[in-house]
Amino acid sequence: MIAVAATGLTAGAFAQSNVTIYGSMDAGVAYINNIGGNSAVRLDQGTMQPDRIGFRGVEDLGGGLKANFQLETGFFVDTGAMTNAGRLFNRASTVGLSGNFGAVTLGNMPDIVFDYAGKLSNGFQLTNFYLFHPGNLDTLANTYQFNNAIRYTSPTFSGLTVSGMVGLGEVAGDSGRGRNVSAGANYVQGPLRLALAYSKQNDRPAGFAGTFLGSLGLGNGGTVFDSLTTIAAGAGYAIGNVRMHALYTQSKIELPTISPTQKNVDIGTSWRYTPANALNVGYSHSRLEGARYNQISVGNAYSLSKRTEIYAQAAYQRAGGTARFAIQNNTGVSSSDSQLVTTVGVHHSF
Repeated sequence: MIAVAATGLTAGAFAQSNVTIYGSMDAGVAYINNIGGNSAVRLDQGTMQPDRIGFRGVEDLGGGLKANFQLETGFFVDTGAMTNAGRLFNRASTVGLSGNFGAVTLGNMPDIVFDYAGKLSNGFQLTNFYLFHPGNLDTLANTYQFNNAIRYTSPTFSGLTVSGMVGLGEVAGDSGRGRNVSAGANYVQGPLRLALAYSKQNDRPAGFAGTFLGSLGLGNGGTVFDSLTTIAAGAGYAIGNVRMHALYTQSKIELPTISPTQKNVDIGTSWRYTPANALNVGYSHSRLEGARYNQISVGNAYSLSKRTEIYAQAAYQRAGGTARFAIQNNTGVSSSDSQLVTTVGVHHSF
């Protein structure tokens, strides 16, 4: 009888909840003309959208109050491996409450620079992972989430939403060590979108940014930043079948002996010239002290259905100033001041 009663309670709980399983799988054949002096052909994953699977749920508690959760993990479709072998849900693991007061979310989640401003970047708008900035110092590629995070998001007033969050460092006797903070505002009204965001991460491993800094003689793959502070501002506008966007980000690295600053500008447009075809064109300029990087990109996505599309993309970067080597996001360092990446692939969402 106890078992039957427990089963009934469980079924009732599920009946009151709305749980969604979602995900994305993307693979393409990429040609890179120069990695360390040699060309490469490889099967790339997540170029158009990151490979991921997730679970999202909402329960109506009554009186306008809702409980919600999200679990999301990233993986590599070409090998089946997780993007972070030490974390099952490496992209998001959150639980929270929402209502007329806004929303409070607890757990592991991306910062507000990615959530608000990142969605106006070339990498996001033009659906090409290689278009995120060298070293991904501004975290627009969503490769660094905040652990132990608490986020508050306001209700939306006349299109305006504001958010603030803190990732607790949880180091006894040193509350600043490993602590992350972020804040931002997002405005959406009709065809117009505006975003402003701030983020500061303490004691963050450099990761791929270490390779980037190493190409400039400023660091190596083992670098840990004392702090990394990013500000971002962007805008987007749609006119008929044409969507335009622009974004500015600035990231300052604090290391024991140097404090370089990277500045990035993106502009781009997406034109859906037929119901099935979208043409994406973009330009970005990145500067880190005396190093300069200019990148142009073009791509076309063809929708086979609402969930499946095939695509062809190309991104070309030219380094200048004190930068001797081109290095597009996640490609590897070129042996010259230029680098070309072309990709043809298929993307499916569910």
